[in-house]
Order: sequence, then C-alpha cells, then structure tokens
Amino acid sequence: MKKIYRLLYSNKFVAMVMLLMQIITFVAMYIWISDYSKVLFGLSTVLSAVLIIFEINRTEESTFKMTWITLIAIIPIFGALFYLFTRAQGVSMNIGDDYKNIQEANKKYLVQDNDVMKNIYQTDKNQDGFARYLSKYGGSPAYTNTGVQYYSIGERMFEDMKKELLKAEKFIFLEFFIINHTSRMWNEILEILKKKVKQGVEVRVMYDGMGCIVTLPRKYNEYLERQGIKCRIFSPIVPLLSTHQNNRDHRKIMVIDGATAFCGGINISDEYINEKMKFGYWKDAGIRLTGDCVWNFTSMFLEMWDYITKSEDDYAFYRNASIPQLGNATRNQWIATEGNTEVEGENPAATKRMAQRRVEEPHLTGAGFVQPYCDSPLDHEDVGENVYLNLIEHAKRYVYIFTPYLIIGSEMATALINAAKCGVDVRIVVPGVPDKKLVYLLTQGNFAHLIKGGVKIYKYTPGFIHSKCFVVDDVYAAVGTINLDYRSLYLHFECGTFMYRTKAVMQVKEDALATIDQSLLVTLAECQSKKLIVRMFMGALKLFAPLL
Repeated sequence: MKKIYRLLYSNKFVAMVMLLMQIITFVAMYIWISDYSKVLFGLSTVLSAVLIIFEINRTEESTFKMTWITLIAIIPIFGALFYLFTRAQGVSMNIGDDYKNIQEANKKYLVQDNDVMKNIYQTDKNQDGFARYLSKYGGSPAYTNTGVQYYSIGERMFEDMKKELLKAEKFIFLEFFIINHTSRMWNEILEILKKKVKQGVEVRVMYDGMGCIVTLPRKYNEYLERQGIKCRIFSPIVPLLSTHQNNRDHRKIMVIDGATAFCGGINISDEYINEKMKFGYWKDAGIRLTGDCVWNFTSMFLEMWDYITKSEDDYAFYRNASIPQLGNATRNQWIATEGNTEVEGENPAATKRMAQRRVEEPHLTGAGFVQPYCDSPLDHEDVGENVYLNLIEHAKRYVYIFTPYLIIGSEMATALINAAKCGVDVRIVVPGVPDKKLVYLLTQGNFAHLIKGGVKIYKYTPGFIHSKCFVVDDVYAAVGTINLDYRSLYLHFECGTFMYRTKAVMQVKEDALATIDQSLLVTLAECQSKKLIVRMFMGALKLFAPLL
C-alpha cells in the first residue's frame, strides 16, 4: 500500500497524468473544431496565414521558423492551436519584465574594469571586441585576477567541491538542473550543507522543476527548508496546459563565499561521478574558478533567486563578501598557489606533453583572462551560440569540441564546414553510447553533411560524453552547460566560462587529445551504409529538431 501511495504522490506520476490530460484536451478540442469544420475552416486558414507571417518575421534561427511554418501548413487547425499553446506561453511570458528589471538593476555591480579591457586590447586587438560584447550582452565583465582549474571527469570535481564546501564561512549558493535525492553525490553534499547551516553559514539551493521531476519527491523544497536550507524551484510543473518545459534553468552553479565557483556539465546525481553506470562510462567536464571572476556567477544566482522569490537581495553585501580582500600583488601570489592547483591528467603522455609545452612556450600559461557568462531566452541575444561561433571564426589551426548532442542549424554547420575548408582541424567528439536514442538519431543525421565538408567526428567508445567544451589553437576555450542543440542555444537559461590564454586552456586541449585517442572516427561510408528508411527518418527528424 505504501508503494502505491508513494507512486501516486510522486512527481513522475503527476507528470504522466498531466501529459495525458493535455493530450486528451488537445484531441477533444480538435474533434470539437472538426464538428464545425465548414464554419471554422476559413477562420483557421486565415489564422494559419497570420501565424506563418508572424513567424517569418520573428528574429530567431531559420530552422525554428521552418519547423513551425511546416507544422502550421500541414495541419492547419491543430498546428495553429499547438503554436499558440506553445509559443504564447513559456517562460518568457511568465518572467518577462520582472527578470529583465532585476538584471538591469544589477548592471551597476557588473561594471567592466577599463584597465582589464585595455590589457586585452594591447594583448590581442582581435579579441578586444568580443570581450566587450560578452561584457555588455552576456552580463560578464572580463577578469585577470583569477584562477581556473579544469576537470576532465566528474569524480575529481566532486572531491574538490566537497573540500571547498567544508571551507565555507559566509554563504553557499547551489543552482542545478538536476539533483537526485537518492544519490551518494547529493547526500554527501547535503550532510555538509546541514553542518554548515549549524555553523551559521547561509545556504541556498535552487533546482529546476522539470529537470528534477523524477529525481526529487514532491515538496522536497519544504524538506530542505526544515533543515535550515533556503530552497526555491525554478518554474515548478503545474497541472494542465503547462508549457514551461520549453524554457528551463539548465545552469549548474556552485558558489562558496563569493571566492570559489564551480560550473560545467556536472549535475548532482551518481551517473555524473560514475558511481552508477547508465550508459557506459560517463565523461563530463567542469571548472573551478577562484578570485574576482566568481562575482559573475554570484550575481547570476542572485538574479534568478530574486525573480523566483520576488525579493531584492543586497548585492553590495555579497559583492563585498568575496574573499580574499587582498592587494593585487598579494592576490596574484594567492591565485598562483591557490587558484591554479594542478590536477594530474588521466593520460600520462598527455600530462608530460603539457609540462613540456609550458617550458617551451610559457606564454600559453600566462595570466590571460576569463569571462563567466550567462545566456537567457528572454533577450533574443544568443550569447551561447555567439561564443561558439566566435571561437570557430578565430581558429587558425584547430577547433576541438565535446558535445553530447549535435543538433545544429545552418549557421553553425556552415561555420564549422568553412573552418575545415580553410584548413582548420575541426574535430567533434560525441557519445558512443547514447542517453536518448531518438535524439541520437538526430545527432547522426548531421554527420554526413559535416563529414563531406571536412569536419572530423568521433564517437567516444567508453560510453556517454556529457561535456560541453570548445578549445581553439592553444589560446581560447569555453567550458559550461551549453550543448550544441536548439534547447541549449535558444530556449534555456545557460552559463559558461570563456577563457583566453589561461592554464586551463591547455588542460582542455590535452583532455581533448586524450579523449580522441579513446574514440572512433566516423566515416562517410558508415553514414551512407544505413538503411534507406533509417536515413529518411533521420532526415524527417531534422524538421522537428527544435521541438525535441
């Protein structure tokens, strides 16, 4: 009886009931409208034409437009209703001006240091413009007083996350797409959070309603509140006609005392640290940031928290709470020892190569700069995609990419192919073992076109790769939460860190080389050997890629 009760009370069961009710509602509406088809046919035609014209004039990626135009044209009544239901709702209609107003008010705390920008200009005039773009449109000033550590696997990052949490003295902020309450990873973190609350540390946790729909029980936020942990849910799932799943908080952020931050693809669940094997070996990536740049992540968290709680935090308090409060000379010494601690690589040969390159080309591990950035579906500014396009555009020798999904539009595909045609070594590593078979078919549907254009695609044979990383020419890199798919690039709240000439750039590069050594190169013959019906289905899926 208890099992039945738990099942009926679970988020998963509620979600299934809600989905069924939505399907029934749509079918009923379609049948009702069909009964009045003669009267409504003309109206639906006019409505479809209006919606198509409206969609054509929207400022968004062309594949999105083609998907909706096709759906409305093929199934006028249903397509029009589904369009109105999906596009007229969503997070942009629910957050709208409130979230933008919070961001606007916070701009006075995200002022770019002119000395840093001047230093960037003197170092690389070509990069100066993009650094200014990220500062203005990504809410992300550039910083030089910072330390960056790259993690090539989740297990190592998890151990350092716990160590840093134990050092917390003032506040801890956690914002994750997925938290699994049955996982060892979360329970070990939770025990530390409970301990810190008793020590007087302020602890806040924020998670996504859809991301945690099957990993957390209902009202788990109330349980955390009883432990003294402040907790909020981003866009919780509500009964009937909820389309908030189109815009989710896909970010993964951990901030400790404003001095240390973690970000990357790693959620809080055991598959991310290979405590549980779901799809072979799960390879993920993340970074730890120390120093001034942590403020970017602190402010990202506070903006989202303040929207959800309808409150106003004292940003100046958290800005000034950052430690250590040191002069530049002392701070730089602290960063050199504390912020750039080396983690030995998995591949001894790669580690040796990296050490040798430091001796031969010490400029590759210079101070450089970093810019932690955020991407929002509200501002129609595709910051995440523009970071990736900028990296591809600046490549002269190579671009190495990790992505779990390869579902891209014509602009990204053209950029990758043009780079390859210009002699740039473009390599993309995707999973060898998929987590979503339908999405993986769509990913494979992009292989042939890219391979014909000179792009090399590799399958990570040990299992599933969830990392979201770019590295270019030993100079630039980006690590964050942003997949090469439509949802990450256009629909979700995301974040990442752009890096220029930091030690972590070479760490990403060496991880890429070691990972490619464990992967199989996909050939054009392999793509063309699939059955015709499978290739036709993969082609048809591309049309609806933005909806998957």
